[in-house]
Amino acid sequence: MLAIKRDIIDKASEWIYTSGPYLPLKCQLGEGPFYEEGTGELRFVDIIKKEIHSVNLKEGPSSHKVTKLEHSVGENISLLRKLGFAIFNKATGELKYIKKVYDNAEKAERFNNAAVDTKGRFWTGAMNDPHVGEPQQEGCVFRLDPDLTHHRMIENVSIPNGMGWSPDDKTMYFTDSPTRNIVAYDYDSETGSVSNKRTLFTVEEEGVVPDGCTIDTEGFLWIALHEGSRVIRIPPEGKILGKITCPIFGGLDLNELFTTAGVGEEEPKPEGSVDNGAVFRIRTSSKGLPANKFILSAKP
Repeated sequence: MLAIKRDIIDKASEWIYTSGPYLPLKCQLGEGPFYEEGTGELRFVDIIKKEIHSVNLKEGPSSHKVTKLEHSVGENISLLRKLGFAIFNKATGELKYIKKVYDNAEKAERFNNAAVDTKGRFWTGAMNDPHVGEPQQEGCVFRLDPDLTHHRMIENVSIPNGMGWSPDDKTMYFTDSPTRNIVAYDYDSETGSVSNKRTLFTVEEEGVVPDGCTIDTEGFLWIALHEGSRVIRIPPEGKILGKITCPIFGGLDLNELFTTAGVGEEEPKPEGSVDNGAVFRIRTSSKGLPANKFILSAKP
């Protein structure tokens, strides 16, 4: 049984249990879950195994499919490939670059988590690939605009992870995992600019780092704790309420879905861990914000 803790202000805390994985996979690094409302399809990637996974939540686990790729991918809202931004054709399996930001696939960079803002801009973090070299503070956060211009928005990060926006679109949240901080910025939705960086929340537990996140309609952040075997829910004020890598609301009966990371065969499983690398689905009383879509106005 996997237990997810949710503490709600002024209410008794509750535990949500799931008896087993929704998809009993062995992902090495399950990341980037994205739910497509129109089709009922959940897509996610395994960065290390260079795979795109998909499953139709209306049809169930039997509809699960896997596509193998040449290079690792970091997200699948459009797609982040080794050299830049690409579009994946589900029918043919073809990946087509729409914007390259690097020119050498052998370089250490790769992309990690991503999100789309309300104006259709694609935000993503780039980092040193741990399988090429230890992540350093050489990473950044890119913003790809609908006209395919790209901008370096946040500098000097090592493992860029969860990002998202408040329901009123005035605050952007971002995580650079090794710092163990979730930070907030003032956000201008018209220009796409960020300012006034401040720390919203710090994970105090040694060896546990914040990873992916999603935001519900009340403005609460759901933060996955890598090596912490849990998801926490915190309010915009940063006081905590509530080896999962990234949660997302699935849209069906207010379910939340999350991917998990595996461990190498030579590594011991963390105490209390279950089904490393699987995908879980739980019922919550919260509702997620609608997913924004990348708006492509220029010809690739």
